[in-house]
Amino acid sequence: MPKLWGTSVKQLKAGGGEKWGIPYQGSKTKIIDKISKFFPNADNFYDLFGGGFSVSHYMIANRSKSYSNFHYNELRPGLCELIQNAIAGKYNYDVFKPEWISRERFMAEKESSAYIKIIWSFGNNGDDYLFGKELEQQKRSMHMAVVFDEFDDLFKNGFGIDKWPNHLDITGKRLYLKMQIRALKKDRCDLQRLQQLERHQQVQQLERLQQLERLQQLNFTNLDYRLVGIKPNSVIYCDIPYSNTSMYDGDFSHKDFFDWAAAQQNPLFISEYEVKDPRFHLLKEFVHRSTFSNSGNIPVTERLYGNKIAFDIIQSHRAKSK
Repeated sequence: MPKLWGTSVKQLKAGGGEKWGIPYQGSKTKIIDKISKFFPNADNFYDLFGGGFSVSHYMIANRSKSYSNFHYNELRPGLCELIQNAIAGKYNYDVFKPEWISRERFMAEKESSAYIKIIWSFGNNGDDYLFGKELEQQKRSMHMAVVFDEFDDLFKNGFGIDKWPNHLDITGKRLYLKMQIRALKKDRCDLQRLQQLERHQQVQQLERLQQLERLQQLNFTNLDYRLVGIKPNSVIYCDIPYSNTSMYDGDFSHKDFFDWAAAQQNPLFISEYEVKDPRFHLLKEFVHRSTFSNSGNIPVTERLYGNKIAFDIIQSHRAKSK
């Protein structure tokens, strides 16, 4: 059983609250289990706007017998490379110790390093540095203690810790520090320091993808969705840029996309806030807490739509189930 920063695969699956793919703004981790129930079996599954890999990861882990091949496509080359590096084992903790990324380095390298752009940005939005200036030094102090066993005066005075108990791996250190903070009954400002500990969990998500290293049925492309060669007997899922959001770089024509989607000869599914094009049928609404808001406490309604082929398949299945 491979270890993931001190946590086994079995323990992760037993722990609930499964996180799929990499940390990414707009990830479908919260609702992919519900969305996937609408996807019929086929030879191929296409995740055309793959983003943080959560949908592909979930489908491979839970629907591997439903498809012969899985295709992840993402237009951003850096993001595609980040996921492939994670699968190849680059972020295995035996070989990778996440160094501290300062604000200055983030601003200088975020466009050339997908790891820095995604993991070290606020809310994984790819644009803003993870920490406010007033907390940056405190966050660095915690990072260096947990990852490299380097205890500066700020850390020792703040937590009363100058060494870790024996035999703690990085996950153990993170949990130990979390317990210490709670035991000290710190005020709200200090409790916000716990957010830094979650950064290590995000890198742990990268390492977890190494489980897929020997999977032969996973294919990667870095193309405009219109250039991906869709094979017959496939299911197509499109987590497109949502209308009136700033989730994605560059321009995206919803009109062009819907024209292309309507012409597809395979069942095609679309996630959006709302699709008014009558060529697509509403299949399900999902209400959950937004991953786009700073607080994460704003309820939002995401919807799953299907083209006519997808809608007819689902209607036929429902009729047979009665």
